[in-house]
Amino acid sequence: MMHRRNRKNRNRTLHIGLMAVLLSAAYTSSQTGWAASGSAAAAPAPASGVTFGQAGTRLSGDTAAGHEHHHAHEEGHNQSVTVQWSFLPKQPEAGNRAAIQLNFKDAHGRPVQSFDLNHEREIHLIAVSSDLSEFQHLHPVDEGQGHFTVDTVFPKGGAYKLFADFVPAGGSHQVARTEVTVGGKTTAAVPLVPDKRLVQTVQSTVVSLHTGELQAGKETALAFSFKDAGTGRPVPDMEPYLGAAGHVVIVSSDLRHYLHVHPKEGQTAGPEALFETTFPSPGIYKVWGQFQRHGDLLTSSFTIKVGEQA
Repeated sequence: MMHRRNRKNRNRTLHIGLMAVLLSAAYTSSQTGWAASGSAAAAPAPASGVTFGQAGTRLSGDTAAGHEHHHAHEEGHNQSVTVQWSFLPKQPEAGNRAAIQLNFKDAHGRPVQSFDLNHEREIHLIAVSSDLSEFQHLHPVDEGQGHFTVDTVFPKGGAYKLFADFVPAGGSHQVARTEVTVGGKTTAAVPLVPDKRLVQTVQSTVVSLHTGELQAGKETALAFSFKDAGTGRPVPDMEPYLGAAGHVVIVSSDLRHYLHVHPKEGQTAGPEALFETTFPSPGIYKVWGQFQRHGDLLTSSFTIKVGEQA
């Protein structure tokens, strides 16, 4: 759901009885920290607003208007805003702080200076490594004149894909993409194999993902449930994250498809969170779910396989 700038978020509470729709089927990171599969360790959180003195590299990112599939954003085909990407230093180095800069231009080359708030932020920037083992959800800061910047530390060398998720004021949802190669030590690619059990413990919370039939082109329910790792009981104290019960990002193994899925309307927090989306094509996908408890951001990740369209 899109919110206009300066519009206060409405705190609506509506408990959704998710377990009835779970189809009878049955890591830890900071807001700016990397989440690595199979590891609770995170790279040092970078400070915002640092300007580097080295020359940056400018890349024109492909930008596409988005289509909504029950609060799921996927790339479309109508270009209206161009994003120029800059990296300072020119080639980021693994383990060192780097600045990511974005310049937004309209069809006439003028700066785009006004954006609608999309879940409490103007820009959502998602960065993933090419093997999808590394994930980061950032929020660039508005520096004026259509220029946004955010700092990060890439945890390892290699190729990364970046997605900028935004809504120009009065316009439609759009996604811009680019790639960057990070210098430094690389590691062997992590094979992307569908998880046999969609259950993961993040800090003191057990996060479970329940899905319906995973089939391309078919609306699919993604239901997350939360239990306390110590007691095994449903968690009553989940909190809103960016004004919603949670956020889900989905990327295909070939990096072609990106979906940013928001929960069904009316949910803000609770022991369950329900999402709906439509996978555009069959294949392997990585799903990251981000939620909040006790003021801490919990990032879970699952690998799933989507079947052919019937």
